[in-house]
Amino acid sequence: MLQWYKKHRQFLVDESTALSNDPNKNYKELYQCRHNLFVSHGNILVRLNKIHRFPILVVYTDATPYRLPAVFPLNMVLTKEQVDEIAALSFSDAHSKILEHVKFYYKLRHQNSSGELCTLERDNLDSGSNLYGITVILQRVRDWYAGHITNNFPPDSEEVDFCSHFNFVNQEIKLLYPEHFFNAQFTEGDCYATLYNFQPAGRYLLHNKYLYLGAFLDGIGNSGLYEQVNINLERNFHDDKIKDSIGLYANPAIVNKLVADKKLLKAQWFQIEEEPNPFHTFKDLIRIIGNGDYDAGVKRVVARCKDTIEPLPDSFMIAIRFKNRKGKNEFQLFQVLISVTPPEIIIQITPDDKIISRLEQYEKVEAIEGEKLTEETYHQRNSKRADYYVLKNKFVNIFGVGAIGSEIADCLGKAGIGNIALFDNQLMKAHNPIRHLGTLEQIGEPKITAVGELLFKHNPFIHISPVPLNLYDLDISENYFVDDSITISSVADDNVEGFINQQLVIANKTIFYVRALRGGKVVRIFRVIPGKDACFNCITLHRGDGKIFIDIPDDPEYPTLKNECNNPIRPASAADLKFASSIAARILIDHLQDKESEFNHWIWTSEAIEGTELQNPYQFYRQQIPPHKNCYYCNLEKEVSVNTQQTVLDFMQGLIKENPKVETGGVLAGYLEGNGNIVITNASEPGPNAIKSSTKFEKDVVFCQNFLDILYLDSNKKIVYVGEWHSHPSVNNQPSGTDIKSLSAISLQKEYLTDNPVMIIFSNKGVPSCTMHPAGKRYYFTKLTITQ
Repeated sequence: MLQWYKKHRQFLVDESTALSNDPNKNYKELYQCRHNLFVSHGNILVRLNKIHRFPILVVYTDATPYRLPAVFPLNMVLTKEQVDEIAALSFSDAHSKILEHVKFYYKLRHQNSSGELCTLERDNLDSGSNLYGITVILQRVRDWYAGHITNNFPPDSEEVDFCSHFNFVNQEIKLLYPEHFFNAQFTEGDCYATLYNFQPAGRYLLHNKYLYLGAFLDGIGNSGLYEQVNINLERNFHDDKIKDSIGLYANPAIVNKLVADKKLLKAQWFQIEEEPNPFHTFKDLIRIIGNGDYDAGVKRVVARCKDTIEPLPDSFMIAIRFKNRKGKNEFQLFQVLISVTPPEIIIQITPDDKIISRLEQYEKVEAIEGEKLTEETYHQRNSKRADYYVLKNKFVNIFGVGAIGSEIADCLGKAGIGNIALFDNQLMKAHNPIRHLGTLEQIGEPKITAVGELLFKHNPFIHISPVPLNLYDLDISENYFVDDSITISSVADDNVEGFINQQLVIANKTIFYVRALRGGKVVRIFRVIPGKDACFNCITLHRGDGKIFIDIPDDPEYPTLKNECNNPIRPASAADLKFASSIAARILIDHLQDKESEFNHWIWTSEAIEGTELQNPYQFYRQQIPPHKNCYYCNLEKEVSVNTQQTVLDFMQGLIKENPKVETGGVLAGYLEGNGNIVITNASEPGPNAIKSSTKFEKDVVFCQNFLDILYLDSNKKIVYVGEWHSHPSVNNQPSGTDIKSLSAISLQKEYLTDNPVMIIFSNKGVPSCTMHPAGKRYYFTKLTITQ
């Protein structure tokens, strides 16, 4: 029923009056009808050398006045009875009726596949609603029709792409193409895209959906010769034989199989001189490829597509590249379909004539929806709040990929964190998807691979590393743990996180912990920067003190549901856990963008909690909790400094200069002063049997032990082992996970006669750093004093 006019009576009166008597004389109404729909039918008048009349139908829906009226170009003038019949229908039923009389224009844009004209651009909603009157719309429609006579068409907005106004758009295929598709060194050639996602038709999809991710294109260069390219394709392919485009060229049988299985899309493409008008036949496309010359287009198509067309497939892909009317590059892919009633193929004299005859078998062209997708444009909507140029170089470890961890991973992936490692050893179970990022389709898969697949589908530009690890086996020296990474844990197991705390505090690695409490009504997040923040063990001690730490009691109405292998399952809805995950991800993203907070402890609650200072529901509470004075890991008895002579430093730097591209090193010898500071008197060479490479150094143990024995005896047992030194073949002189593990082990071994070894690391330029590694505690940087 016509409901909108009851609230907008004056708007109806104004529209009805303007339609019946257009003040600009652009429209001559024939019939007007108000029923379920408000409909007007008449002619657009274009006065140039003479008066041109174009029949249209204007239809107002129940969303009026917020939705613009639909304007349909018609191929005939309707009768009063036909207009009344349309007005009596719902909009969807009326549209089916109107389509019988719609005239489609293939010469230019601004007409959708529904037949409706797009007459006005929608403005920014933040500026408020703008109710456009029919007079403005009729003026735009008049200008649109005038374009057919004058070739001076209304301009498109920046958002309008070439495909959007084609009347035949393929319903199954969509292409996302990269910046490489605009490589200016090529004028025509082949393009390749790999299957990114497939969704079969089903309950909600009417058609199969194939989404392809553009891989690369090649072709004829400025030299006139066909040029191959070398592009890494490991992100696109999971085939050992195809690591790059060279591998693709070398394996045509694999390529043909992938194309046949729809896992690879291959098409011939052509650069054209200017943006074409929309069209709908293959002959039109050939003429466009020939830059207006049909015969020239045939020559280009035959030369490039001969092998594709020779077997006479039911359809094939072809693409054009051009600069649009705004000077920006566009790439448009088409599917060319064989005619329903093709002409007979006549045996021709020459092979070229035979191919030309085959071209005539094709008629309909469907546009393939395509979007340019680059790292910059994909992350543009995150700008200001998530700086992709900063975040893409960051490394984050997710410990525990459950209901909270999986959602945190998704938030970080969408923010553009460039490298995410997922740590977990559990499988997806049937009950998980109700709160988990994973789906029922992934039951039985490891959580890390299930989540990894979804992260890649949400952001193809990030690198995901699934690590199937029991966290009790965590080793920060392994390759899966990047030295400058940040970790976030949602394991919520005191024993596991106690072990994680020990490992990361000793290694001086930053970590965030996240827990949902009281059925998800409370979220606790805390950060641990070793030496600055209270660590997990400190929090336990503070909790026992009952002073700084806010202890949040369990809610007896939310008991543990069950216990799966010492993993308690507690009630909480997905909405609560998603919210907890979002808060944690937001805090971590800010930290990664060099916005380290002065606070290290955050609590959000949706309810007042009796017996605590958390009395305001839906409030965020922040604290700065310092390391506990009794924490074994965080409190050093005394930070020591290190002294050595310039000659010792010169000796080590001289060994580095011999070959800065490989690691070298040795042991450090000296003595402890009365105040506990260390004096380094000697540094050894690596030894003749040392292993030295660009990624690894192992000292010659026998040589270094002999070096220490001699110093010990010659100094009357004063000079002893005090630590290690080595170089890195880069500007980085910070200790790696392997370095930390090695020195931590030395501090605990009685054979080394020290529980606080020193380590000096040089960059390839000979710049030193100095760290101390007390047994069972966090390592720290200390001052290296050089004396002459």
